[in-house]
Amino acid sequence: MHIFICVWDDQSAELIYSFPFQPHLGDEKYAEQKGIHEMVYQMIMDCPIDLRKVLFNTIVLSGGSTMYPGLPTRLKKEIGNLVLTRNLKNDAKLFKKFKINVEDPPRRKYMVFLGAAVLASLMKDNKDFWISRQEWEEKGGTRVIAERWKV
Repeated sequence: MHIFICVWDDQSAELIYSFPFQPHLGDEKYAEQKGIHEMVYQMIMDCPIDLRKVLFNTIVLSGGSTMYPGLPTRLKKEIGNLVLTRNLKNDAKLFKKFKINVEDPPRRKYMVFLGAAVLASLMKDNKDFWISRQEWEEKGGTRVIAERWKV
């Protein structure tokens, strides 16, 4: 599962930050990993200050890993606690005015697949978007992507 913070405008999405959350890996690196609420909070706080209010109000869950019962409610509560203690200095009056919204669309389990299917359909005639099997085997995925999209 990856956690993404995206800033959306009318025409495109700008990916600001992504962090791989992989709890299935059992090594020490992941045993000390922060919780999802901490990572989401920190990613939003790393964004420009004028975007933070909007980002706290538009957290959207997607993918099968978000299907755990109670995850949206708990995530909202935990992020709210972080905002209250770290940003608002435990001021309950200010917190009542602060909006945190965690959206959990019912079809979120399949949202990643559906998004990829739509993108593939839109780009089917764009030759620059696709990588041939021969190119992949000759150069490898990482190199092809780096060369093609200047990553």
